[in-house]
Amino acid sequence: MPDSVEVAEESAAELPEGTTRHVLSPRPPFRGYVISGLLSLAGAVLIVVASSQGWANAWIALFAVILALGIALALTATWSMLRMRLYVDLDAKGYRIHGAGQDRSGTWEKVTRAALTESRSRLTLYHGQVGRTHIVRPGVGDPAEMDELAADVARHLDADRGYSQEAE
Repeated sequence: MPDSVEVAEESAAELPEGTTRHVLSPRPPFRGYVISGLLSLAGAVLIVVASSQGWANAWIALFAVILALGIALALTATWSMLRMRLYVDLDAKGYRIHGAGQDRSGTWEKVTRAALTESRSRLTLYHGQVGRTHIVRPGVGDPAEMDELAADVARHLDADRGYSQEAE
């Protein structure tokens, strides 16, 4: 299974012709960035104050740990945001959902219907009476991404069944 970082490096030019890619991303972790910024700033300021006041090296080491924790939190927040990306590739034959620790695929002929939840957080592809494939928006995410995905899925389902979107 490809790592989502490797998947992110695939460009649209590398996708097979006729394939569309939808990237569902969580919103940036603003709270994590604010906390990491405050920790980093506090650690840096306290290191400068401790050094200029001649405090013991133990205090400087403690403040350096606070600074390091702030930087580590920022890196972790960024890493998790990138890892949570979900890629949905659609073509004339079917779909492939990959990234965020999963890799699933299917064909349009087996999809009996598709439904988007009212909150627009999950698109469900039904396969008969029992089978389900859920495409869940990662994190809080952007509902507009799910609207675009649902519209594209509907176009592919219509095309697979021979329906036309044109007015007569």
